[in-house]
Amino acid sequence: MKRIFHGCLLSILAIAAWGQDPSPKAEIDWLDKAYSDGRHNAFTDLIRWKDHYYLCFRHGESHGSLDGEIRVMRSADMRTWEPCGTLDTAGDDRDPHFTATDDALYVYFGTWDLRHMDGHALPDRRSVRSYFASSTDGATWSKIQGIYEPDWWVWRVRYLDGRFYGIAYTAYRPKPDEREMRLVVSGDGLNWTLKSEIANRRQPSESDVTLLEDGALFVITRMQDEINEGFIWRSNPDHTEWTGETVGDIVHSPALTRWKDRFFVAGRSRNAERAWVTRVWELIDGKAVELITLPSGGDTSYPGLIVDPATADADQPALFVSWYSQHEEDRQTKKDAASIYTARLRVVD
Repeated sequence: MKRIFHGCLLSILAIAAWGQDPSPKAEIDWLDKAYSDGRHNAFTDLIRWKDHYYLCFRHGESHGSLDGEIRVMRSADMRTWEPCGTLDTAGDDRDPHFTATDDALYVYFGTWDLRHMDGHALPDRRSVRSYFASSTDGATWSKIQGIYEPDWWVWRVRYLDGRFYGIAYTAYRPKPDEREMRLVVSGDGLNWTLKSEIANRRQPSESDVTLLEDGALFVITRMQDEINEGFIWRSNPDHTEWTGETVGDIVHSPALTRWKDRFFVAGRSRNAERAWVTRVWELIDGKAVELITLPSGGDTSYPGLIVDPATADADQPALFVSWYSQHEEDRQTKKDAASIYTARLRVVD
């Protein structure tokens, strides 16, 4: 009788285990509204530098208004933020991203300007340039300077193994199939050269990049063609040849981070109702496995994503994430209002 019961118990446990989802998940430890003033606050990034966390975002009247400026804030604990910089050109400054060396913190961003048209047409947003400013103390910023070439958006810059790496794409071209994405490199963050072409089909755009142990580069990209999916690119160690594959989900505005040998990405995707949401995935065997869909809706996403340094040597990682969203806004009163959110996510296997 005992052996029969033991066999039944094992069967029950096996059925229960078979029914469980073995994929990792993420749980929210805490979530804050980091900034909100009734305007359109959007396009965020995060970094930890010299014992402080830094958060940047665009501040403007609406998603596409020409008054966009870059705001920078910092915190000692990721919970309480203070302003520490504003970067502003004559155009619509947007999509700021951090990178840092031991000595300086950099903010790279793109600026849309109007271009006057032929004939009787109104001007259009058909001119873009990438810019940056830097700081050695996190509060006093250098003058803003343009980088690379006009009409190329160096959307994300990373400082890896002593060099600056940027993934640049043609933000505007008359025909979508003319869009190109390149790897550009720099020794000082200001003067850039072309290293290789990554892709010239399917409208590649927003990308993030990291360096692998063998010297190859690993890039995740938003493809803006009709399939509209995320793509992974891997280079050879010389960064001159590239191969790519789909991650199996929509991934806009990707932010990539690494914990030990695991890769995590945050970005914009669609939920079951086809509404836009902000989501975090783990990249497993080249595919995006959803960890969590964050509270989000409307005009949303463009996250920052970093590992909580307290979990660098732990058994499980925790992630800090920033994003913007309209899910709590009174859209009847201010239809363009969007707020900045931050959260700590605990990854559970």
